[in-house]
Amino acid sequence: MKNKSKEEKRRIRRKTLLVILGIIAIYCLSNLIITLIFAGRIPHRFASAEEGRELMLSNTEYYDKFTQNDIDFRVRKSGATMEELLDASSQSVQEYSFFEKWYLNSRIARMALKLAWNGYNLPETDEIVFVKADMEMESGANGYTHGTEIYLSGGFVTAYSVMGIIPGASEYMDEVLFHELFHCLTRCNPEWRAQMYSLINFTVADTEYELPPCVVEKYISNPDIEHHDSYATFVIDGQEIDCYTAWITTKSYDEAQAGFMQNDATVLVPTDGTDMYYTREQASNFDEVFGTNTGYVTDPEECMADNFAYAMLYGTKGKSGKGYPNPEIIQGIIDYLK
Repeated sequence: MKNKSKEEKRRIRRKTLLVILGIIAIYCLSNLIITLIFAGRIPHRFASAEEGRELMLSNTEYYDKFTQNDIDFRVRKSGATMEELLDASSQSVQEYSFFEKWYLNSRIARMALKLAWNGYNLPETDEIVFVKADMEMESGANGYTHGTEIYLSGGFVTAYSVMGIIPGASEYMDEVLFHELFHCLTRCNPEWRAQMYSLINFTVADTEYELPPCVVEKYISNPDIEHHDSYATFVIDGQEIDCYTAWITTKSYDEAQAGFMQNDATVLVPTDGTDMYYTREQASNFDEVFGTNTGYVTDPEECMADNFAYAMLYGTKGKSGKGYPNPEIIQGIIDYLK
């Protein structure tokens, strides 16, 4: 009787193992097929470390606008030089492994499949180039963009490529990829950018606003924000004032001794050129303008990139299935793409 019982347990364990292996095999095969069919529908490729360094350093227009505040916080050193920053930035670029490329291709394929399944037609974009880098220069961000180059954190990609086999583990990676894709789309399609911004009450103007001195000394550049040319009407002290947004640090690097994301603030700058700014708390309608689907409200570009990612991944039901505080923003994105 005891021997029979042991044999029965072994048989059950073998069956269970075979079922698990079968499920894994089916998952891997379906993932392979989906990746091969759909990955190319979002045009992209992966840069080598050498090309990635060249691409990063070629973004001279971005670096030329850096303030000393920018440089200090990125190099983590008071009085740092642009040469130190560029050298550190260049050294931060890494090589994608075959496994990481395959993982990202599989996620991009899932994105394309979801778009096709829902009948969404994205605006056209130039080829997207993925670059792998550590994010020391960008205060530990998971990703950012220059033009249609998407820079992803090396540690972030490595960790998620290892966890990728776990169902549902890649959801946040997909959010990041859709968020960064939005930046690429807005740069290639100015009219679409204006349409998206209008969903959160921003108007794209015909002119670029010049940051006043009081903002420049505290300003932090965001590679995802190429322009300060959109404004909204904010109610400040009972008055309606047209303002654009800027991202600043609340302390100098000497005072902060930390990354800029631990000491940042969104400020509202009047479009009339006055040398002053308002805090978001001073605008009684700040949340009405941006909505509250996301807390990433440093700029309409970042706010709408988050909303775009939510719309593409979760539709009108939202991540929790309970919708959004401002469903009209999500619906507006979906209506446009359909």
